Amino acid sequence: LLVSVTIVVIVAIVIQLLLPHLLLHGPAVDIPPQHRPVTSAVDPSNVSLRLSSGKLTKIYERVEEGQRQPLLLAPETVVFDGKGVMYVMNENAKLVSLTDFEQKEGSGDASIVTAKATEVADLGMGRPLGGQFDKKGKGKCLYFADAVLGLARICNLPAKKSPSSPKPKVELLASRVKLEDGSWSPVNFADDLSIGPKTGHVYFSDASDIKTDQDITTGLWDLVYSSKLEGIRGKRTGRLLRYRPESGEVDILATNVAFANGVAVDKDESFVLYTSTYDGSVRKYHLSGEREGSIVPTSLQFPGFLDGADCSFQRGLCYVAIPTTVP
Repeated sequence: LLVSVTIVVIVAIVIQLLLPHLLLHGPAVDIPPQHRPVTSAVDPSNVSLRLSSGKLTKIYERVEEGQRQPLLLAPETVVFDGKGVMYVMNENAKLVSLTDFEQKEGSGDASIVTAKATEVADLGMGRPLGGQFDKKGKGKCLYFADAVLGLARICNLPAKKSPSSPKPKVELLASRVKLEDGSWSPVNFADDLSIGPKTGHVYFSDASDIKTDQDITTGLWDLVYSSKLEGIRGKRTGRLLRYRPESGEVDILATNVAFANGVAVDKDESFVLYTSTYDGSVRKYHLSGEREGSIVPTSLQFPGFLDGADCSFQRGLCYVAIPTTVP
């Protein structure tokens, strides 16, 4: 009996010593009630995202003859340039334009269309997520948040990628941010961004301090891995950051976010909204006025976890994406 107890004690001690190496980001925990998302019930009468509502259009890629493989692969965000051309960034880090929209053959429904997908540029070895074209800057520049690289930019894009066209250069703008004590903190999971219409400042989220993992069999980046770990360990390591193009400086606007995700600036650049995925909330950071520098949680309740965000400068409305309900 004494030998058995001794073995159990030794094993327990070994496990405690090895635990930090086995669970690099900490164990799963019971999330405190005050940090659990307060959600509303799903409203079954809301049909605005159904084709029958007449407000939704489904867009499929029209694979052209001789095309080797589809290009519309796991896009995270839709972006438009100054001429109204639609683009997506796929899981292979390709910037793809969508043009020549046609009603899908045989569908009999004008809400279901196909589009010609054209590779415009290679955005590097990372995984681009959110992005936006800078309409104030010189040239045709797309800023994008890359979950692997950080905040990046590509300018002077051709209409179509070809051997004869000059290759646009991807610029890495921010992969770390300086802390108050003078040390540097890496941007491990740049997620979404929004560009201020007045200053041209780029507000972007750093979702978690957990780096994005890569599937060694496919070479693709596993975005869900970091997200799930951030959720189950109960830590709030997400941040809202700001990049100033005029100086190249990055500063921290907000911390303590449960997977910082969508970012959206209003039309007057008086505030920036950002979503905290795992507590199901939208927060408002005031950029000007009496409340400048303050953070105000909105009292809105949503029927699920939150993802991307955007504000319409024309309508003055802001939107958030809800990919799933809370289990």
